[in-house]
Amino acid sequence: MSNEPSYSHVLKHTDIPNVRGEIRRCWDPEVVPVMGYLGAQTLYEAFRHGAQLNPLGPCLGFRAVSTSGMATPFIYSSYSECLARVDALAAGLDELNLLNTKSDYKCLGLYMKNCMEWV
Repeated sequence: MSNEPSYSHVLKHTDIPNVRGEIRRCWDPEVVPVMGYLGAQTLYEAFRHGAQLNPLGPCLGFRAVSTSGMATPFIYSSYSECLARVDALAAGLDELNLLNTKSDYKCLGLYMKNCMEWV
């Protein structure tokens, strides 16, 4: 082991073989909490937890603008609908081979307007 400073540490028991590697956190617990809410350590895990608890519950919403120019009440997509979109995007990225783990380094950047279609 080298004597170089470490900027993060590995959270024990966070790697899942053939699914994902270990999760790393900042070495300073005051900066980043070690554990997430109810065991969810990433935003994706929190989203999946919400989808498991209430698949038909409201997840993402938007307000349309009526013909008179007034905002309508919020229209929500359920966790199941949002999860289907997330899975479809993941399958599309996998099909395009943009995130090939066999290469040394590939990066995908998204820059977009804040709207429901891109969340």
